[in-house]
Amino acid sequence: MKVVYGHTDSIYVQIDSVEKAQTAIKEIEESVREHFPNVLGLDEHPVQLEFEKYFSALGVGTVRNRNAGLVSWEDGVWLDKPKFTMTGFTAKRVSETKLAKEIQTQVLQMWVKENTRETINSYLYKEYQKVLNGQIPLSSIIKRSRLRKNRFTVKCPDCKRKYQLKDISKMRVCGEGEGRNGIHKCGTSTELFTTLEGKRPSIGSGIAGVIYAWQSSNINFDDSYLFVKVKSHNTYVNPLTKEKRKVEYLAGSTQSDFNDCIPDYKHYAEQVIKKAEPIYKAMGWETSSIRTGKIQKTLEEWFWI
Repeated sequence: MKVVYGHTDSIYVQIDSVEKAQTAIKEIEESVREHFPNVLGLDEHPVQLEFEKYFSALGVGTVRNRNAGLVSWEDGVWLDKPKFTMTGFTAKRVSETKLAKEIQTQVLQMWVKENTRETINSYLYKEYQKVLNGQIPLSSIIKRSRLRKNRFTVKCPDCKRKYQLKDISKMRVCGEGEGRNGIHKCGTSTELFTTLEGKRPSIGSGIAGVIYAWQSSNINFDDSYLFVKVKSHNTYVNPLTKEKRKVEYLAGSTQSDFNDCIPDYKHYAEQVIKKAEPIYKAMGWETSSIRTGKIQKTLEEWFWI
C-alpha cells in the first residue's frame, strides 16, 4: 500500500483491491487506537476510520487538494458504471463560463481514462481554434454575477458618507450637486473615496461593464448582471478619478444586450489553455502545443528515434 497524497481528514492510497483496502483500514484503526487509547472513557473511541471510495483511476494534480478520478466502489456498493468525480478544479465554480467548465471537465475525463497525450492535445487544439475563430455560441462565454450593493458602494474617508458608483459620475467632491439648505458637503475629492472596508476601490471586468452600461444606455439591472470581454473602441469614465478608460467589458441584463458586441475571442481561446494547464503541469507537458497542435519531442524521445 502506497500513500498517494492526503489532506485534512483524508488520505488516498494505491492498493490492489477493495478487499485489501478493507483489511488495511481495520489494521490501521487498531494501531491508532493502541497508540492513542480512549483515556476519556467515551462510549466510542474518538478515532473512527472509514473506507469511502475505491477509484479505478485517479489523477492527482500538483496543487494541494486537486484530483480527478473514476469511482467504481462507494460506501460498500459496487457501481454499475464508474462515476467521474473531481475536487479542487475551477470547473466546479458557479462563476465560471460554460466554455471553461466544459473544456476542463472534458480534459479531466480524458485524463483519468488514460487517453494519450496526442489525443488530449488534438482535442484542445481544435477547441482553441474554434474559439479563436469565433465558432462558438455567445452563451458559452457570458458570465453572470450578483449585483452586490457593497461592491458598488464607496464612502468618503473624512465624513464617512456613502455613495453608489452610479450616483457619483458627475461629482468631483463629496456632496457636490446635492443642493443647498444645510445639506452636508465636506468637499473631499472622489479620488480619495474607499470601499466600505477602507480599501482602494478596484473597477474591473464585470463592475466596469456595469458602469459603462449605466453611462451609455438605459439598461436596468436587478439583483444580477451578465458580462463578457469584448473588443471595442468606446470609452467610459471612471466615476472616482474621472479618467477615460477603454471599454473591455460589456454588461447587460439579458443575452440580447450583447447582440452587437464583438467578443474578445483571443482572450477566451487562452482560457482553453488555462483550463488545461493543471493537467499539463501535472504531466510535465508544455501547453504551447495546444496553440500549434504539434507536440515538441523531448531530447530523450529524439535520442531513441
